Amino acid sequence: METYPDSLDEKLGFDVVRDRLAAHVQSPLGEERLASMQPARTMDWLRGELGRVEELQGAFQYGDSVPLSPMYDLRDALRRAAPEDAYVDPEDLMATRRTLVTLRRLKKHFEARREDYPRLADAVARATPLPDLEEKIASILDEDASIRDDASPELRRLRQQIRSKEEELRTTLDKALRHAVREGHATGEQATLRGGRMVIPVRASAKGKVEGFVHDRSASGQTVYIEPAACLELNNEVRELQSAEQAEIERILRRVTDHVRAESDAIEENLKVLAQFDLLRAKARFANRLGAVVPKLNDEGHVEIYEGRNPVLQLHFEGRDAGGATDGRASGEEEALPPREVVPLDLELGADFRTLVITGPNAGGKTVTMKTVGLFSLMLAYGLPLPVAPHSSFPLFDQIVADIGDEQSIEDDLSTFSSHVSNLRHMLSAVGESALVLIDEAGTGTDPDEGAALAQAVLEQLTEAGARTIATTHHGTLKTYAHEAEAVENGSMEFDQETLRPTHRYQEGVPGSSYAFEIARRMGLSGDLLDRARTLAGTQKTAMENLITTFERRTQELEDELYDARKAREKAEAEQQRYEEKTEKLEKERDAFRQQALEEAERIVEEANARIENTIREIKEAQAESDATQEAREQLEDYKADLQARREEAAPEQDAASPAAAGGPINEGDQVVVDDGSTAVEVQEIEDGEARLLMGSMHMRVSLDRLTRVGGPESAEPDEEDTGGNAEMAALEASPSIDVRGERVDEARRQVQHFLDDAVAANLDTVEILHGKGTGALRNALHEMLSDRPDVADHRKAPIEEGGAGVTKVDL
Repeated sequence: METYPDSLDEKLGFDVVRDRLAAHVQSPLGEERLASMQPARTMDWLRGELGRVEELQGAFQYGDSVPLSPMYDLRDALRRAAPEDAYVDPEDLMATRRTLVTLRRLKKHFEARREDYPRLADAVARATPLPDLEEKIASILDEDASIRDDASPELRRLRQQIRSKEEELRTTLDKALRHAVREGHATGEQATLRGGRMVIPVRASAKGKVEGFVHDRSASGQTVYIEPAACLELNNEVRELQSAEQAEIERILRRVTDHVRAESDAIEENLKVLAQFDLLRAKARFANRLGAVVPKLNDEGHVEIYEGRNPVLQLHFEGRDAGGATDGRASGEEEALPPREVVPLDLELGADFRTLVITGPNAGGKTVTMKTVGLFSLMLAYGLPLPVAPHSSFPLFDQIVADIGDEQSIEDDLSTFSSHVSNLRHMLSAVGESALVLIDEAGTGTDPDEGAALAQAVLEQLTEAGARTIATTHHGTLKTYAHEAEAVENGSMEFDQETLRPTHRYQEGVPGSSYAFEIARRMGLSGDLLDRARTLAGTQKTAMENLITTFERRTQELEDELYDARKAREKAEAEQQRYEEKTEKLEKERDAFRQQALEEAERIVEEANARIENTIREIKEAQAESDATQEAREQLEDYKADLQARREEAAPEQDAASPAAAGGPINEGDQVVVDDGSTAVEVQEIEDGEARLLMGSMHMRVSLDRLTRVGGPESAEPDEEDTGGNAEMAALEASPSIDVRGERVDEARRQVQHFLDDAVAANLDTVEILHGKGTGALRNALHEMLSDRPDVADHRKAPIEEGGAGVTKVDL
């Protein structure tokens, strides 16, 4: 991508973006990469870079700990290591090791997560981990970059000798110092080091009374530092051992530096990978801060911005709010300004039209809108996500050229108009179909009529060339041109005619008025003066401005009505979805009840057939004796009565749960079930979207969206045999355990649901479910059900002495 003029970054605000990016870079490698960053030249590179940034954004958002530190710029160390027989400092070797560790961990991290981060995995594929070199450096250095004693056998031997000789020397020194103190020649200070040799402090007046060599004198001249004669040989031996130690250290460093030199090409390539990731990290962090996303890319030159927020304004407002700005007023003089947010921008260019003419009042946002399009296009070319809605779409322009601001120059003898003409000449000579052209205040700086004519001619030629062009202007003739010409469209910045203030909202297809007279009236100019100004402006111009004003007002009214209609539709859609969810839930419950009824019917039929067959067998065995036959008939009659009683007992529950009684709005007194429960409870009170339920002697508050109506209010007249309600009876009769061994899964689930409801109503803390071991299918199904119940606090396998895996303990 080519840009013009050289100051385009500053004019669009990309310099602010680059500075904020720099704050997220963490190494000199990344800083250098950022400084040399260039816009994309091909769509393939741009797609790859945006994909890498997007993946890293996701890694940071999901809390994935990406190993990107520490990293050091090792290039100077590699240059020092290049000559044969050279060696580098331990600090450089430790920086090399730590950087290689970062590289190795980074490659391992993304290779193991290739399915989630394929582009980042490809980016680290060219890196070459050097674990052997890491190990060689670690074998000679501690974490503080000091040489280890075991870096070599010779170094270990030398250091042991040094410690032994230093201990002997210290003993001799202490002896000489105590003698000097007793003689009054020295103070009670400790031995010290001067010029690399151990010495004792002696009063200057007694220096001739202590046998030895003077190495130094204190600043006051009152003390001299003498190496006692008895220590001379020991000091010499220590110095010789230390020299040998240093020589051995240098030999060790040369040996390891040889390995660094051999891997220098791989290390430099690894540094490039780390530099790339440092910049990628900065882009991803910055994008997450802006709430930016990677938009769609297209090759058709279409710009489609939805909910776009200018990042420079966004950062400015954030900084102002964080700093508590008060619009320049002294502290305490005025309250802090209220928080401001960037007005979202929706704008299209390049599909139905190639040239856009934006008009509207001063300070209404025309230039900001145009700059936002340019800044987004420039940021995208540098591989930066944009603060827009994800369905926004952009091309990769080959050129971005702009004529923004006053470029007059005394040195170059350029007036404002001359500078504009110079920029326009460059545009017309260079742009093509894949160019974005931005012209601010087209036609200004000279006679208004001539300037407008010149601006129209320029726009005609740019449109003919196929460039995507945005121009801001106040000239009415350009509004007319945009309305009549093909591939050209009007746009404007909305103006609130009630408050006479701009709203900074862009609207497509509508020419904007400058509102000069209205703003002048708000600023206090007299009505007579404004009437005279309108007369001088001409009837036709005034009529056109009035027409635009009326059109804008009606457009604003229609947008308000459209907004209300959207809200009403969203509310209706939400209600429809809620209704569909409730209907689906009721249908599932109905199917479940039907299945239970079928299963119960099948069981009853099987039981009845077995009873009849048994009766027939008994009659045959008794050879149809009258007494036996009568007894068999009586048993069948008893069984028939038992079936009738069971049917009547089940009837109320089926009625309450039937589809005819279920669903609908919930009122006080209705019978409801909570979530997917099966026990009906009564609604005592409804308030603030919650219902207070009565379950036995216990009251509980539950959100209405968790309740399903299964019946209306119970009869006010209690049955003669009813002594306190079904829920209270269930609470009194609740058992702390249930045995469902041998039951089918569906039947066991139903029984356990009832069992748990009764236990909750009875305020039981812990209950037991005896399900047996078997294949584990029944246990697993019950555990799944327990996990879904909000009134179950915990469930677990019983201790071995209480049944082990065949029993489940449930805390309510």
